Order: sequence, then structure tokens, then C-alpha cells
Amino acid sequence: MKAKPNNLSDSSDKLDLLLKKVAVLENMVLLGNKVYMKKQAEKTPPTLLQGKVAIAKSEVLAGEIFLMEIEIINFGRSPVTLDGIEEILPCCGLEVMNAPKMYSLEETYLDLNGRVLEPSTREKLRFSVRALEKGTHMIGPRVVYLTEEGVLKIRNLEPVTIQVKEILLPNRLSTGYKELDSLLFGGLPFRHAVALTSVSCDETKLLIDRFIEKGARDGETTFILTMEIGRWEKLAKEFPNFTLFLCNPQAETTSETPTNIVKLRGAENLTDINIPLVSMLRKLRPTNGKPRRVCIEILSDILLQHKAVQTRRWLTGLIADLKLKGFTALALINPYMHPTEEVQAVLDLFEGEIEVYEENQQKFLRIKKMYGQDYIGNELPLRKNTLSVTGIARKLRYRNY
Repeated sequence: MKAKPNNLSDSSDKLDLLLKKVAVLENMVLLGNKVYMKKQAEKTPPTLLQGKVAIAKSEVLAGEIFLMEIEIINFGRSPVTLDGIEEILPCCGLEVMNAPKMYSLEETYLDLNGRVLEPSTREKLRFSVRALEKGTHMIGPRVVYLTEEGVLKIRNLEPVTIQVKEILLPNRLSTGYKELDSLLFGGLPFRHAVALTSVSCDETKLLIDRFIEKGARDGETTFILTMEIGRWEKLAKEFPNFTLFLCNPQAETTSETPTNIVKLRGAENLTDINIPLVSMLRKLRPTNGKPRRVCIEILSDILLQHKAVQTRRWLTGLIADLKLKGFTALALINPYMHPTEEVQAVLDLFEGEIEVYEENQQKFLRIKKMYGQDYIGNELPLRKNTLSVTGIARKLRYRNY
């Protein structure tokens, strides 16, 4: 029996039909008369949060301000709720100056107030950061967030490092406040007369406290001209190298005091101030290179009573005598107590000027001038807790999850 011849046309049609049926299967595609596997599509997970930290500089000077940015991106298919960011900065060495206003910063934790981040959206946060201490500092924040199901998660961002260098120029006198010393590259220049212009506030008094106590404890010859009776008596009794010139009409009524407390009648008679002060200066031996410091707290009182002409004449002679004896002078003046022209007439006698001012109920300090000297002109926030207590590192804040 003869075999039935193959019908090539029928066979071809059947093959096409079979291939078409196969092509509709999942992950298959028909091209011509060939079947190919589809590339497996990547499924986007419901939650995929990414982020990064960027800094404007990798090297800065101690006291300098630099910019930092944290970017958070939601690559997932579902929205996430941002709780906050832990360890914005390491515990020591760096300090946030300006954080985004819509969020609250407590120590090193930024509360994002439940900000909802929709899919394919991002949040950019910009900060001004001050370098406080030299060394290599690592910035590695952690983003704390909630998934759509209410699961709490933490995303570690890839850390970045910043190198902080400290420049200490020779012949500088420490102010007793490290952050201010950093702006001045070590402190006030030797034998400079510097004006501290400030509103009346606790922060300025604490700055002066530090300046005077630093000199007394370091064994430097230290003077202060002040009207406050009880503020410095304990320091005078403890350190014989510290001399207190008490310019107060009630000074004579105080009890018996050490010889390094000089009682004056007040600021009414400049001669009464000059005689004991010049006499004390003449008794001083050569410095042998050791610095000396003086603070003139009564400058505003003298300017009020003697006006610009007399005050300039008195101050010109006094500054010359002090420099001749190796003193670095810091004089306090409240510019809001006097006409502008009188303040400028007095400030013109000083090589340097440091200003304390208030902005949004916060006190700041900045160096306005320091003739012929290098310094950093950034503003420095003043806080009573850091000025009154030294050597206390900031505490880390952790949430309990």
C-alpha cells in the first residue's frame, strides 16, 4: 500500500496555528515563525526608599560654615510617612546652624512631622552646618519612616566625611570661648584694642566672664574696670594676678577686701580712674613675652557722662598706656545707649570690633573688623547653656522603636 503523500501546505498551516497558540502563552513572543521568551519584567516593590547626603566642601576650617543637603526619594509603588532623621550630624565637632523651618530639630534628631512622600517623589532638605572641632567627621544620617501598612523602618544613608582643619596663628590671646577663638584663628591679636558692641544681655556678660576667668586661671596679669560690686570679688580673692577696679559710688561701703580690689568713686571723674590705674601699670614688670589682658566694662557709662570728645581723649591715652605694658584690651559698649556719631567716634579708636546682636529672639556674634588680621566673618549663635558650662558634649537623641 502506497504511503499518502504529505500535504506541505496543510503542514505549514498547522505549524503556524500551533506557533500562534504557543505565542499567547505568558512570557512568549512570536517573531516571524520563531518563538522567543519575553524578558522577565522587574516588579517594583511596594516600598523602596532611597536617599543620599551631599556636602558643599570636603575640607573646611574650624569655625567655618558649610552647606549640607539630604535628599530622600520614594521609588516604591506606595506612599511612605517620614517620621524623622536620626543623627543629622555626629554628636561632637559639627553643629547645625539653620535647619528647614517647616521641621523641628532637637539636638541631632530632625522631626519631619509625618511628611507623606508619594511614589516617584523626593524631599530635599538643606542645612547650614558649622565646623567646631578639628578632625575627620563622618556624617551618616538614618531616615525613620512608616510603610503604608504601618511598619516602622529605618534607612541608613551612605555616609560622607568632612575634614576640619584648625588654624592657630601665633601671638593670639584666647577669649576663653573656643568657638570665638576659631573665628579669630586662635584668639584676639596681642596688644590689640577690640570693642565688643552689644545690647545688654546675659550672653555678653558670660563672654566677658570667660575672657576674664581665662586670663586669671592661666596666670596672666588680668584687669577689669567694672561697676558691679559682687560679681568679681571671689575671683579676686582666689587669684592675686587679677585686679578689680570697682568704679561704683557704693564701693566704699563694702566690707574689707583684698589689695587687688581697687575701689573708685565712679565714672564721674576720669582722673580718679586714671591715677590708680596708671599707678598699677607702672608697677608691672616686663612681660617677658607673657600676654596680659584687660576688660573695660564701663565704656558706655563714661561715654554717657563725658560725651565723645572727652571719652576719645581719655581712651586714646589709656589704650596707648595699656599696649605699652603688653595688654590686649576688650572694651564693652552698648551702641543703643548713645547717638550714632558718638558711638562711631569711639569705635574708630579700636583696631577690632566684635558685635553681639539679636535676630528672631536669638543672640548672634560676628567679627565686624580686625584691622590687618585674618578671621572668619561667619555669624556665631550664642547660647547661655554653652557659654556658662564648658566641656559638655551634646547628647545623642534616640527614639525608642
